[in-house]
Amino acid sequence: MPEEFKPVDPLPSQIESPRLILRQFEMRDAQEFYLLEQRSLQVHLAPYSPVKPIPANDTEGIRAMREMLRTTIERWEDGLDHRFVIILKETGAMIGQIGITNIIRNVAQSAFIGYWIGNEYLNCGYATEALVSTLHYSFEFAKLHRISLWIAPDNIPSLRMAEKLKLRFEGTALRALQLGGKWQDTNIYAITSEEWNERKNEIYKFLHRS
Repeated sequence: MPEEFKPVDPLPSQIESPRLILRQFEMRDAQEFYLLEQRSLQVHLAPYSPVKPIPANDTEGIRAMREMLRTTIERWEDGLDHRFVIILKETGAMIGQIGITNIIRNVAQSAFIGYWIGNEYLNCGYATEALVSTLHYSFEFAKLHRISLWIAPDNIPSLRMAEKLKLRFEGTALRALQLGGKWQDTNIYAITSEEWNERKNEIYKFLHRS
């Protein structure tokens, strides 16, 4: 691997922004994160999420979440994904998640960023703050060359965020993701390390806007 793409060793498991802490998931997060996800799925996430089996009760759901977090931690250790739980500094509450996923090294040095914010924390600028922090992590610590965001064409808040940060729009992939139980189109936005280095000071300014 070229030296410029060798990730920092060890990679930090936590990063902070003015209002948020983004840290690696831990097994102890299962119950709180499960409950946040359930509340959010019912209100706004379901159309943009893969369909999951409906648990018979919360005990079963928390057990399934533990298994998911175990896989999440393993994929972090294998360098395949870096998923963070988003913590609100002011209260210590979990408010969502964001991840650098499907990391491809060698000739690509690329990954995707995906995220969601819990229903009760929408429209506060937290997603933008978390995204800027995760872009910083992707390029400054993970040393990737390219990051893509795939956003459903009717997900207006996420589209506005990508456009606000002036991420490059590359087109629409037809029926590319199975979300909400059906194949959906997705708008593709991207940024490379060259673009990041040219624009990062401009992008960092969004860390201080609510």
